[in-house]
Amino acid sequence: MTRARTLSSAPAALASPPPSWWGRRRARARSYDTPQSKGDRHFGLLLILPAVAFLAVFIIYPLIQAVDYSFLNWDGIGPKTSAGFSNYTSLWTDPVERQSLEHAGILIIFYSLIPTGLGLVAAALIARLPQRGMGMLRIIYFLPQVLVTIVVAIVWTWLLAPSGTGTLNGFLHTFGLAGAVGTPWLGSFSDALIAVGLIAVWLDFGLCFVLFLSGVQRIPPSLYDAARVDGAGIIREFRLITVPMMRREIGVALTITIVASLQSFTLIYQATLGGPGTATTVPGLLVYRDLFQLGQVGSASALGVALAVLTFVFTFIIRALLGRGGGRT
Repeated sequence: MTRARTLSSAPAALASPPPSWWGRRRARARSYDTPQSKGDRHFGLLLILPAVAFLAVFIIYPLIQAVDYSFLNWDGIGPKTSAGFSNYTSLWTDPVERQSLEHAGILIIFYSLIPTGLGLVAAALIARLPQRGMGMLRIIYFLPQVLVTIVVAIVWTWLLAPSGTGTLNGFLHTFGLAGAVGTPWLGSFSDALIAVGLIAVWLDFGLCFVLFLSGVQRIPPSLYDAARVDGAGIIREFRLITVPMMRREIGVALTITIVASLQSFTLIYQATLGGPGTATTVPGLLVYRDLFQLGQVGSASALGVALAVLTFVFTFIIRALLGRGGGRT
């Protein structure tokens, strides 16, 4: 009896279990459910309505149309016939299309993983130096992002030419490391894809570096001071402080660069046109070929839809791995 009276006299907060996550959300929503808050929500919805309409008209509707076209045999002008799933099955049965997807996977390493790793290490090292002149460093490293891609492709095509003054082969020939006519880097079946990938590394490194440099400068210096007091070296600081505190920046860099690699077209079109043979063919080139040269709207649409799905998948994986529970609030 005494125990029952004690429990009955206990405060309600102690006698009842704490509310669940969903209960707390509902309670918070009810606390904001006032006439003024409702008006603010309606006004906010009204403000985003033009953006939603733009998204629906120029992105969602064309995507739905592309999915519809991907199940057709159509040249864009004449009658349409059903193709079933043949346009999708050809993505792995057709050797050229399958090879283009393999090349896209390889280029992710050059467009995304290498620039992200190099940019992260460079930002961590430079952040330890005096801050003087940091603005100029940002401008220098970000400059490739400002240049038009087709201009970059033309310049690198000249730099990687088999011979000539100022070319890479000419530089190697000066030091006796190559003949008068050196390796045709962009014309070699074995080296062309790697050469294009290294150009992509040069292009995307600046973007990753600027992102990471801004992020690493926001990490409290007291964390590094405490780590040094505990005897941590530069590698342990990088692994235990820099990388965990910059998960969001890493996620942004990976997302941007992976999407750029999957959508790569201009650089390869100008530098190699997918050659030699199909050594540097990527899905973007095949979409252009099928749609504008061969008039195969269904095949081009299926490849475009596949690229969109791959983009969503990679974005989801990056958010799942790096976007939860890491970084700063």
